[in-house]
Amino acid sequence: MNYPYYYIVKNKLTQPVLNDIFTAIAEHREYIEMIRDTKHEKSKKIELTLAPTLKGLGFCHSVTNKQFPLFKPPSQFEVDFYHPDKKIAIEIERSNLYTKVWLALYKMLESSLVSHGIICVPIRRIVRNAPENSFELTAKRIRDNTENLLSHLDSLIVLGY
Repeated sequence: MNYPYYYIVKNKLTQPVLNDIFTAIAEHREYIEMIRDTKHEKSKKIELTLAPTLKGLGFCHSVTNKQFPLFKPPSQFEVDFYHPDKKIAIEIERSNLYTKVWLALYKMLESSLVSHGIICVPIRRIVRNAPENSFELTAKRIRDNTENLLSHLDSLIVLGY
């Protein structure tokens, strides 16, 4: 499968589970890429596009402590998608990647109910009128700077859309 791109930092998820997630994203490729490539669009549109398909796989959308006690009170963190049986959290980011990717990783590490994290980022984007290979850059930053952080997670995958 050529799409979506992915970089496995660490993985204990089974291949069928990963393939289901990859397929869910690939099914909506054209619309997701249109959102990705349109200036000022929000990642929420991608979430809403993926929600029915991921819900069909057992994921809950926009999960806060009201649905599952993912974080200690009074935290108001939210996870874009969460699979309670498989303990998978998915975060979809579109802009401010440097800050938001680290926040997504922090949320995954903070919750004892998350064993597997998937952070979705654009394959590419335009930054200050210049192209940026944001998927490769994000994967490299995580790979080079998380060695001691990952003891809490069984899996961490960077997925490019």
